[in-house]
Amino acid sequence: MSTKTRAALELIFAGSLWGFGFVATLFALQEFTPIETLVYRFVVAGFIGEIIYLLIRGAHFRSLKNDILKALPAGFLLATMLLLQTVGLKFTTATKSGFLTSLYVILVPLINTAIFGHAISLRNFVFVLMALVGTFILVGGQLESINVGDLWTIACSVVAALHIIYIGRVSNKVGNAFRFNNFQSLWCLLALAPLLFTQDTVKTSTASWIPWMGVLILGLGSSIIAFYLQIRTQKVLSDSTASMLFLLESPFAALFGFLILSERLSWSQTGGAVLILVASILQIAFDPSVKTTETKR
Repeated sequence: MSTKTRAALELIFAGSLWGFGFVATLFALQEFTPIETLVYRFVVAGFIGEIIYLLIRGAHFRSLKNDILKALPAGFLLATMLLLQTVGLKFTTATKSGFLTSLYVILVPLINTAIFGHAISLRNFVFVLMALVGTFILVGGQLESINVGDLWTIACSVVAALHIIYIGRVSNKVGNAFRFNNFQSLWCLLALAPLLFTQDTVKTSTASWIPWMGVLILGLGSSIIAFYLQIRTQKVLSDSTASMLFLLESPFAALFGFLILSERLSWSQTGGAVLILVASILQIAFDPSVKTTETKR
């Protein structure tokens, strides 16, 4: 199996974990506020992730300082992105949130061009336009159908694009992708924890186990495993190809929303979703770019 194929399969699996993360977030929001949900998520991701690393690899310090410092911007971008997304989920559906978050696929090549001078091919521009049209159809084909939750989620997609670009630029410079992700999670926790003081109370117990199950799924699956796979695979794949593969979290969000939450898309919204997926598949098929820098495992 080629390196690119393996990386693509790993991102597809990560996409399934992120897709289920939309449902898990709604589980957690049954009892917890958005801030509580994120703080508890990254307590799980940061501390359990580091315990797993130490048990498997031992106390290695060679790249410790480098990984901690490089994880700082990633952690704060991730904290901002997930806060915007979690607030948005208070007002919109898991399915729509999953698709609107995927607007980063449009923004990644545009930001790379504006800041770093990366050229956008005509073919890539067409695929991006297809994804944009699909997203517009998904939200109902008219601006009036966009609610406040959708706006929060669109803002999340902007920060998500910046996070993808940053990871793409530093992924080959980190010592260990798993530990880098642990530090990213801990920086997220440090950024989000002070926001608990803006609340009158902080809930630490619930009548049902479902919200805590949602937190554990987010911490273990969406954070420890999925974000580790993102860092690992962006050592190989270009930002544009990786961002297109990230789109697969959207159909997974729709699938889990259908199976677990009984959410439904109209036929026109389904058409918009299909258009986004076709654009992502074409981007992957026609973009052969793979990073050639040697990967550190």
